[in-house]
Amino acid sequence: MSDQALTAEIPVQGCSLKPSRLITARSFLTDRAVADCEEITLPGRQVPGGTVPYGRVDRMAAPASRKGWRALLRRRPGPVPLQGDLGMDCRFVSPENWSHFLNLHAPLAFELMRRLDLPPGGMTLILPAGTPGFILKAADYLGLRTQCADGAVTGPGAAFGFSRNITIPDRRRWLKAAGVIDQLFDGPRPDLPRHLFLSRRGARSISNQAEIESVLAPRGFATVYPEDLSPADQFQLFNTAETIVAIHGAGLAPLLYRHPDAPLRHLVEILPCGHMTDFYRLMAQQVGCRWTGVRGRLKPEYVRPAYDLSAPIYRQHSLDSFEVDPVSLERALEG
Repeated sequence: MSDQALTAEIPVQGCSLKPSRLITARSFLTDRAVADCEEITLPGRQVPGGTVPYGRVDRMAAPASRKGWRALLRRRPGPVPLQGDLGMDCRFVSPENWSHFLNLHAPLAFELMRRLDLPPGGMTLILPAGTPGFILKAADYLGLRTQCADGAVTGPGAAFGFSRNITIPDRRRWLKAAGVIDQLFDGPRPDLPRHLFLSRRGARSISNQAEIESVLAPRGFATVYPEDLSPADQFQLFNTAETIVAIHGAGLAPLLYRHPDAPLRHLVEILPCGHMTDFYRLMAQQVGCRWTGVRGRLKPEYVRPAYDLSAPIYRQHSLDSFEVDPVSLERALEG
C-alpha cells in the first residue's frame, strides 16, 4: 500500500512493567545440602511505545505471495469482492491463532473502527481461508464481521502500518474505549469454577499433571481445558474465577478482556524453561490482577543454549512437555 494512504496515527503509549515473583522447582542449586525452591525477583522493564499509522484506501492491496515449494504447487485464488462497506486485511501474524486474534487483530480492529467513526460491524475483517471455526465464533461473539479468503479481496479498506510496538496496554485501552470490556461483563457465572486450573493437552502439557491436580483439588480448583468450552464460556471464565492457575499458552488470551469488577485477583502462570516470556505477566498488570510465575523443572538440553547470550531466542523447546514441582506451586499460591 502507499504510505500516502496512511494519513493519521494512533499513538502507542509505553509503560513500566513492575518486578514480579517467580518460583522454581526444588533443587540443590539453592543449597547443595538442602534442596529448596528458588524465589526469583524478575526485574521490571520499560515497554516501548510508538505509533500505528492508518488511513482509508479505495482498493485494498493483494496479500503477499506465499513462499516455499508448496506454494508453487498451488494455484493462487482469484480475487473476490468484499462483503461489506470497508475491509481490514488481518492476514498477518497468524490470525488463525486464538491468542493472536484476541490479543492483536481484534483490539486493533475495534480501535480502527472507533477512529474511522464506524458503527459496530461496520468493518469486515479478512481472514485466511480455512480459519478455524472457533476463531470465527469468537469474532461473532465480539460483534466483529469476518470474511475468509486466500486471494485478493476487491473493495475499499482500512490501511495501517503494523508494528510489534502495539503494546498490551494500548490493546487494553482500545477495547475499553470501544466499550467491549463492559459489553462482555454480566457478573460472575455460577456454573463456572471460582478456582480454575487451565490445563493443556499435547504440546506444552504437564507430564506429572496428576501430581499437580492433587495439590490443587483440595484447594477447590477445577481442571478445565479451554478447547472443551465455547468461545463465550472461555471469556466468562476470566470474569468468574477468583484464582487461576494456568499453563502458559493461548488459553490465557481472554485475560485481556477481564472486567475491572470481576473477582479475579491472582494469576499463577506455569512456564516451561523452554518458553519463558513475560507476555501474560504484563497483561495481568494491565488488567489489575496479581501475577506469580512458576517455572518447570530444567532439562539438561536447556542449559547450554540458555547461557549462549549471543544466540537469538531459542524456540526448539517451546512446545515440550515438562514437569512441575508441586512444592513450587504451593509456594506460589501461598505467597
